[in-house]
Parts: sequence; C-alpha cells; structure tokens
Amino acid sequence: MAPKTQQFKAKILFLHGFTQTASTFYSKTSALRKRLHKLEYKTVYLNGPYLVEPTSIGSDLALFDSAGLTNRGWWLKPKADEGFGLETSIETLRNYIEKGEMISDEDNSVVTIELEEDRSLPIVGLVGFSQGAAFAGVLAHNFDKIFNIAPLKFLVLYGGFKIDMKIKGNDRFQSYFPDPEVPDKHFKYLHVYGELDTVVGEDRALTLYDITKGNSDLLKHPGGHFVPNSRLLVDQVTNWIQVATAETHEQKEKKEESLDDLMDMMDNLGKA
Repeated sequence: MAPKTQQFKAKILFLHGFTQTASTFYSKTSALRKRLHKLEYKTVYLNGPYLVEPTSIGSDLALFDSAGLTNRGWWLKPKADEGFGLETSIETLRNYIEKGEMISDEDNSVVTIELEEDRSLPIVGLVGFSQGAAFAGVLAHNFDKIFNIAPLKFLVLYGGFKIDMKIKGNDRFQSYFPDPEVPDKHFKYLHVYGELDTVVGEDRALTLYDITKGNSDLLKHPGGHFVPNSRLLVDQVTNWIQVATAETHEQKEKKEESLDDLMDMMDNLGKA
C-alpha cells in the first residue's frame, strides 16, 4: 500500500544564516520542521544568491558553520557606497514565488523541485536565522506589495537584527520598515535570541524588536547563536505560531462579520 501523501494547508519559507545553505538550515531545524509538518505547514528552504568566499568568513562564524561546504549569504560586505545588494535576494524570492525556482546548494544553477499542487499553497510565514532573519525583517512589512500576494501572518526570527542604516547606500531600504508608532495589525513577529549569543549580542538582537514592539513577542533561550531544537523551545515557538495564525483568522472573520452587518443595514434603509 502506497504511503499516505502529506496534506498541507500553507507554506512557511525558511531563510538560512550567513555561511549556511538551505540544506544546512534544514538539518539544524529538524525538530521545528517536523512539528510544523504535523500542523500541516509545508516548510520551504531557500538558498541565498551570494556565494561566500572562505576568506571573507570571520573566525567566530567559521567555528559554528560549514567548514568544507558551500557558504551562502543574502548579502555580502558592501562595496563603496552601494549598501547591501538585497535587490538580488528579493529577486531570488520572487523567482520562487512566481515560478517555483530555487537556487541549488552547490552553485548558482536554478532548479525547480516543487510539486504543482504545492505551488498554489499560500505563504503565511517566514522563519529566518541571523542574516536570514534580518533579511526577513526587511521583507515583512511590505511582503504583499513586493510580491503581489497575500500579506504574511507571522515571522519567527532567530538571532535577527535590523540592517544597519548607517551604512551608506542602505538608506534606500528605510521605507521597507514599519513606522514604530503604527504597528502592523495583520501579522506578528516572534524574536528569539540566546542569552549567550556573542555573534549578534542582545543590544543588536533587539534593534528590530524596538521598531515592531506593537506586534512583537520576545523569547530568550539560555544558549548562543543557533536555532534551539529542545522540545520546550520548539513547543513554545509552534504554540506561538498557532496563536498568531488564530488571531489573524479571527480578525478576518470579524472584518467579514462587520461587512455583512453593514450590508444588512444598507438593505434595510428605507424599509418600514
């Protein structure tokens, strides 16, 4: 008897950290991925478009990732006044969303490995680590406008941070971020960081939280710069996702009910 095909209700995109690949991030998030599959979410791991030369990797990063493996990133150290080349990374996501295309691990060749029935699933969330979390933070507020699809419902950002706007050329991305005084109402952020994280550090880890406080939650773990796979932390994250998606669903239902009430009032105008 053929195994039963997993049925999914939506997709979550996973964005790896600097010097990682989709494959390494896949292996480092196994417990979270399996729990999300049980909740009927398809997890999609995408590769950053930039190949990172070993000589450009700091010793602190080389310690926790990918010696001897392909190293990737969502941006590289900027040249002169150019800022981060996020436009190329945005196009990488656009190619996946519109065409189902993904970049392979080993080189920049394009592969299409997604089933047709999965391509129609809505993208409801992003999960990012370190540089991938920072990139997700750039995309989140205007995700629907950038890619012409439905808005996100949530973001889970591990060891993330806001990109440095003091770097010349990065100011062009300022409009991608929300106004701290006007929180996004249609989705929520979960910022997860380690108390012993010396790569990003607590102050930097809170830079994105500080401008999204109105619709953000914080979760600290007693570790360093990694995605915790303990049952407790995975439970906390997946429980948060269920609450976040339930809230957005309830908001949609309330909006539809309000619209129905308005239509009823209009129908009754002039009636005795």
